[in-house]
Amino acid sequence: MTRRARRSHRTPSGYQTCCACQPGLVITGLHLQTVVSDWPSAVIPKGENMPTQERKRALVLSGGGGRGAYHVGVLRFLEEHEWFANVVVGTSIGAVNGAALASGHNAYSLWALWQRLRTSDVQRPNLNPITGSFLLDTAPLRDTLRREGWINFDRINSDEAAVHLRVTATEVTSGHLHIFGNSPDVYPSRMRQERLELDHIIASCSIPIVYPATQLHGNLYWDGATVANTPLGPAIDAGAEEIVVVLMTPWEEGEEVRTERPRNLLTAASTTLEWALLASFQADLKMFRRINELVRLQVENARLRAANALLMSRLQGEKVEFEDKNGNGIPDILEEGYKDLPDPIIVAPRQAIEVERIITYNREGHERLYRMGYEDAKRAWRAAGRQVEGEG
Repeated sequence: MTRRARRSHRTPSGYQTCCACQPGLVITGLHLQTVVSDWPSAVIPKGENMPTQERKRALVLSGGGGRGAYHVGVLRFLEEHEWFANVVVGTSIGAVNGAALASGHNAYSLWALWQRLRTSDVQRPNLNPITGSFLLDTAPLRDTLRREGWINFDRINSDEAAVHLRVTATEVTSGHLHIFGNSPDVYPSRMRQERLELDHIIASCSIPIVYPATQLHGNLYWDGATVANTPLGPAIDAGAEEIVVVLMTPWEEGEEVRTERPRNLLTAASTTLEWALLASFQADLKMFRRINELVRLQVENARLRAANALLMSRLQGEKVEFEDKNGNGIPDILEEGYKDLPDPIIVAPRQAIEVERIITYNREGHERLYRMGYEDAKRAWRAAGRQVEGEG
């Protein structure tokens, strides 16, 4: 799979590349037996299969339907700051945008597609909603993605794929979240590597009640956001060390989030999904941080063990020195293990975006969300201690 660390411009047909460097991450953990599958694994083992630079950066794109232009504004800011994802995890409309990126699109070509996208290109009323289990039919979305050049599945499923792509969907009968990918994971996981097709993308977009479930592998699937809107685990399993998460629900830790009162069945379904989206990410981030705290406790325990072993050896008249190349107080012989990953950079709006935008696609709305995504990315970048170009 072909990768680039920095791209000055990218199109579906070719690339211009140059080099970029980011500060390295500090190895601070010990050897822990941690399963990297369902939970966001903040602990990463070293060894022969350590992710290369080609898997270091991951972009996690949340669901949000017609609000997907917000992703593109964030993407433009990241590209302007020479941050290019090697791994993309997409849920719902994030799966559509992720598949477009894996096909070779960049912020500029993807924005051109979004500017043309209208509600009629995505959905049409279900003429028989009483006997069916959905309100809107997504047949137009299938046609649009094929006809307008959004996705190139031959490229996604080849060594020329632009990113390692992960798409999520929820199995209707079991409620299990399934991760589908176009490349192997670096660490043990339950991701299903297989040829990705249009059904995978539509399944990830199948919002319960609003859209019909999608048949895949003989099972019915709903939107991946039903149980996990912005899963961190698949990004880390794929080998990422530096993660940017894009939410379309306000995210300010310690502050209460409120949405408007639902006015009809569609907005009620959308509001329900909105809360599910936020809760799933909160749970993922909480687990991520708890694992990091465990690593830090293990680090302190390693220092105490090293000091005790050195003292006992000297009391017995032995001359023992433990090599500690990085000077962190932990002998290299004990430091086998794991990385304490930094918190992801979280890009999210300050104010709730109207839930109607989940099922509304028009140019005016796209342009507003695109600008909002760009400005929110700038704010999150600055809050993470990164330098914003043009600022002192």
